Amino acid sequence: MSDRVVVVGGGIAGCAIARELAPAFTVDVIERGQIASGATGRAAGEITMPAVYTDYPAIGNHAFEFFREYDGTGEFEFTECRSVELVDVDRAEEAERRAERLAEHGFRWLDRSAAEATYPRFDLSAFAGVVETPRNGFVDPYTFATTLRADAEAEGAAFHTHTEVTGIETADGRVSGVRTDAGRVDADFVVAAAGWRTRQLLGGLIEIPIHPYRTQCVVLRPEPPLSGSFPMGFHPDEHVYFRAERSGDLLVGGFSFAESDPENASRDADEAFRTHVAELIPTFLEGFDDASFVDGWAGVDAATPDTRPIVDAPADAPDGLVVATGFHGRGIMTAPVTATVVHSLVSGEPAPFPTTPFALDRFEDRSDEFEFTSISSE
Repeated sequence: MSDRVVVVGGGIAGCAIARELAPAFTVDVIERGQIASGATGRAAGEITMPAVYTDYPAIGNHAFEFFREYDGTGEFEFTECRSVELVDVDRAEEAERRAERLAEHGFRWLDRSAAEATYPRFDLSAFAGVVETPRNGFVDPYTFATTLRADAEAEGAAFHTHTEVTGIETADGRVSGVRTDAGRVDADFVVAAAGWRTRQLLGGLIEIPIHPYRTQCVVLRPEPPLSGSFPMGFHPDEHVYFRAERSGDLLVGGFSFAESDPENASRDADEAFRTHVAELIPTFLEGFDDASFVDGWAGVDAATPDTRPIVDAPADAPDGLVVATGFHGRGIMTAPVTATVVHSLVSGEPAPFPTTPFALDRFEDRSDEFEFTSISSE
């Protein structure tokens, strides 16, 4: 009989982990609400892993190739596109040097005239140019999660929704199961993948440096609609990122702040953010002076001090305990990597890329009192 793995959390990480483990293990995913009802369902779905992990290209490539190969599986679609960073005059020299340094990864500096010729919807009169990166794209987060779930279930994984895990049980220095509001579930391994709730879930078994933060998205409808050649991008000075929807609308995300009351945080985009986006976007994109508001929302995720997640079986934790959290807004794009690392930790087989960037022991201070860093993310 195969070892039993309980995955706590039915977000994108939990669904990807279940899919990866189900062929070789007995897998139960326990979710307090519905699948993908937390940060996953309120994500922007951007995929920028090769650019995020230029220091570990094998990690970025692993994720990107997964999305390429998974495209068309079930209802899932991956839309590949370029990404641009808007660069003001004061940062032009530094940005051009950075693009040159990362040219082997496909980074390219485009001055204002070249950028406007390449991307005619942009008015870059207030900028020096853009840094362009290839091998990016976007997905619909909910469809991605449900496709992963379907694959996992086809391999025998069981998903238990509207069931809350109230604690992790141990015996003789090893996890033995979890307590839930529906009773105990035995386990040989427990994967704590409960987003910002993971710190509380661990209940003192081990401390992890994560802090909840809230981020927002709005969708605008321009005239004319955006075309398929429109890139993803971000405006670092304004802390917003953007991408086209398949409908030709524009999704804009940002206004990320540490959240002191995540349980009661609003799930709607703030009026201040909506106003900020409505005023900002027409300053550099054509066709948005009279754009209509389509939708807006907010979600809460878990941040780490260095913006990279914790995916580890810490040495000072009970044997069999694996932690997968702190995705800092990059959970969707990191999901294939997360699943592979967890499989390595549970099976003992080596991962096909370095896992040190995700180890808990990189942090000397494991408290949740750190300065939150906002990033242009998924």
